[in-house]
Amino acid sequence: MTNEKKGLTGFQLKIIGLLFMVFDHISEFFSFTGAIPLAFKWVGRIVAPIFIFMIVEGYTHTRSKKKYMLRLYIASVLMNIGNYLIPNYFQRTDSFALFNNIFATLFMITVYLCIIDFITKGIKEKSILRVFIGGLLFLLPIAISILFVINMENLIYLIFVIPSPLFVEGGPVFIGIGIIMYLLRGDKKKLLIAYIAICAAIMFTGEISIYSLFFNNYQWMMIFAAPLLYLYNGKKGKGMKYLFYLFYPAHIYVFYIISCVYIQN
Repeated sequence: MTNEKKGLTGFQLKIIGLLFMVFDHISEFFSFTGAIPLAFKWVGRIVAPIFIFMIVEGYTHTRSKKKYMLRLYIASVLMNIGNYLIPNYFQRTDSFALFNNIFATLFMITVYLCIIDFITKGIKEKSILRVFIGGLLFLLPIAISILFVINMENLIYLIFVIPSPLFVEGGPVFIGIGIIMYLLRGDKKKLLIAYIAICAAIMFTGEISIYSLFFNNYQWMMIFAAPLLYLYNGKKGKGMKYLFYLFYPAHIYVFYIISCVYIQN
């Protein structure tokens, strides 16, 4: 008799995310060939929500939140450095720019989750000062982002080491999804309802037509991650925590370099 829960473990969810991420990035790096089906982008919409969900789970259950956040931060900085250096040696002849760095987004999510914990503790302790400081900390990354915008020419390189909630991949939408998933983590039904509502709202950010929803404004297709999140059984599964940290930048740079060679021939 087995004690294993039915559904998907965290490891299985990550593998699904990695698989669809490959399709998404094949489309991103090789769409210029005209041979990549748009469906590759469609299935790619479920990737970020899966990893955001798993980051929330990881942050919630990790033994050391500081070490967890530090890994994400170091990965984001190294990815920024790679995004800067690799195009110096391999250049595409079109206007394509290498900006992929979901690590920065995931790190910013954990920053806000940490701030929420700080504020929550202040509320429990009825500490007005702690809640006030938490509110300031919540606004600080946004203020830094505005400062970047105002003085971009002189501060551009600071983005390498100071992720901005306005400029990270997915921006405030992905960060907001992470925050909501964290606040509702104890109630999967409410979490999924809120998530589906966000995806539905995204439909109205562009032209409302069948053509637009499937060929232009298709970010709403994140909604198809909901069944996978529902199937999550709360189990970690196999412990290959560095797989994503290695596979993500490796396949990005391999695809980019191949695309550079391909486009020049």
